[in-house]
Amino acid sequence: MDDRTLVLVRERSFLEVLDLALVVIRKRPVTIGLAALAGIVPCAALNAWLMSVPDFPFGGYVFLVLFEVPWATAPLTVVLGVIMFGGKPRIGRVLVALLRAIPSMVLFQGMARGLLIVSFFGYPLVPARLSFLNEVILLERGRWWSAVRRSGNLTGRRGGELFAQWLAQLFFGFLFIFCFWMGTNAALNGLTSQELTWEAPNWADALGPLSQLGLWIAIAFFGVARFLTYIDQRIRMEGWEVKLHLSAVGAAMEESSRW
Repeated sequence: MDDRTLVLVRERSFLEVLDLALVVIRKRPVTIGLAALAGIVPCAALNAWLMSVPDFPFGGYVFLVLFEVPWATAPLTVVLGVIMFGGKPRIGRVLVALLRAIPSMVLFQGMARGLLIVSFFGYPLVPARLSFLNEVILLERGRWWSAVRRSGNLTGRRGGELFAQWLAQLFFGFLFIFCFWMGTNAALNGLTSQELTWEAPNWADALGPLSQLGLWIAIAFFGVARFLTYIDQRIRMEGWEVKLHLSAVGAAMEESSRW
């Protein structure tokens, strides 16, 4: 049995999880980037088409993004689950996992999530109690009808903390999108204009391609962070670290007995 993991298995704080997400992305940039693109491109294309409709409501766009996040990050979640233990995320393996999860995804991340978003006041249940629903559906092989209960059990007594982390992600995400939009606009103006002068941003383009690109980069990054938070929570609640160490010792003893 091979117990090599992508990261050192131990409990981590929220800021450590964010830092670790950067480390993980840096170690597997191509694999993670392709997995993120596989889920994001269809959603981004749909949004671009709908946004081309005149007078498309901003509230409808917000609903779309909130609804699409688990679908856009589903391939990324599966790939991270494979490479966590040094596996090779082959396309066939990822597709099988995604296809097997479609009924549960439609029921819980489609209809139930959509109702919570529409109700508005019920949406805080998603980050507080259903934070790890994607990971449960896509990575754990439990009964499909127990996915919500399993996700709720995983959050344990950290519901308030996880909700606060979600608010922090929104803050950092909007800050990144704003800086990315402003910075890329300034860089493009500097490359295409003969005069290096600062121009006030055109707020009418706030939902343009550059801000959309920044949004999806932020969603992909926090998708990695959510997966690592799920790993951290399993370590905290289930003693996963002890389990991995015991498995490693058992594998070492089995290997030594062969000699």
